[in-house]
Amino acid sequence: MDKTNLRREKNAKRNAEPSGKRYRKSESSGSDSDDNYVPYVPVKERRKQQLAKLGRLTQLKEQEQKAKSSSENEHDEEDEDGQVWGRKSNISLLDQHTELKKLAEAKKESAMERQLKEEEKILESVAEKKALMGVAELAKGIQYEDPIKTSWTPPKYILAMPEKRHEEIRRQLRILVEGEEVPPPTCTFHEMKFHPAVLTGLEMKGIYKPSPIQVQGIPTVLAGRDIIGIAFTGSGKTLVFILPLIMFCLEQETKLPFIKDEGPYGLIICPSRELAKQTFDIIRYYCECLTSSGAPEIRSCLAIGGVPVSESLEVIHRLIVVGK
Repeated sequence: MDKTNLRREKNAKRNAEPSGKRYRKSESSGSDSDDNYVPYVPVKERRKQQLAKLGRLTQLKEQEQKAKSSSENEHDEEDEDGQVWGRKSNISLLDQHTELKKLAEAKKESAMERQLKEEEKILESVAEKKALMGVAELAKGIQYEDPIKTSWTPPKYILAMPEKRHEEIRRQLRILVEGEEVPPPTCTFHEMKFHPAVLTGLEMKGIYKPSPIQVQGIPTVLAGRDIIGIAFTGSGKTLVFILPLIMFCLEQETKLPFIKDEGPYGLIICPSRELAKQTFDIIRYYCECLTSSGAPEIRSCLAIGGVPVSESLEVIHRLIVVGK
């Protein structure tokens, strides 16, 4: 009996151990499955979570970029009110473009104003001590004390007249002069010793008597002096420098004509194309008057903007050929 009981107990234990082990395994597997369990999340919720994460990342990146741009001031621009211009602003791109364009124009105007002020300072410094001097003269420090040598002299009877008579003529014609050893005024074109063809051309234009600016200006230029003439519009200022220049060229062509690669003898600079064209027409008129009377030909050329370079070169080449 005892042996049988022992056997039964052993068999019971054996049967109990596997069952216990199986139970433990089931418990352990159950716990593991509970730990590894991931609840199901719908697709929409997962997308929302991903977008939220990305939004947080972009927000952090934007904050970093904003800190860098504010410190370095490279990517965004601030206006006077402190408003930031860029992608992060709520202003439309069209409005941003218009405002930025206005800001650029304002900066450009301020730059132009600064440049104008600097130019005014330069002109003031030049006008104080070195007026009427060219750039080359200013650079080299050359100063001309004697006037240009010319062969023109006023008539002897005008030189013999007292200075009071010259002052009386200036007072009657309301001529104001400044300077040293001002040439005497000359009241007729004949006394200015112009060529007869020039006098005929003046009469053909209906000009018989010089105007006040011509009475004092033409003798001054013929004497080789520098002059700044101020007169009303239509008072004949153009003839003040055209007629003496034509006379100088005529004298040069008579004594020793120009050949190839020589010249020009005179240069006139005008502020506009219309005035340059008008001046050229007047010069050509009096040069034709001289040529028709048998005087040497005085060649003139007009160089203005808006004209093709080929035409200008053709005119210059033609003038050189004529001068051979």
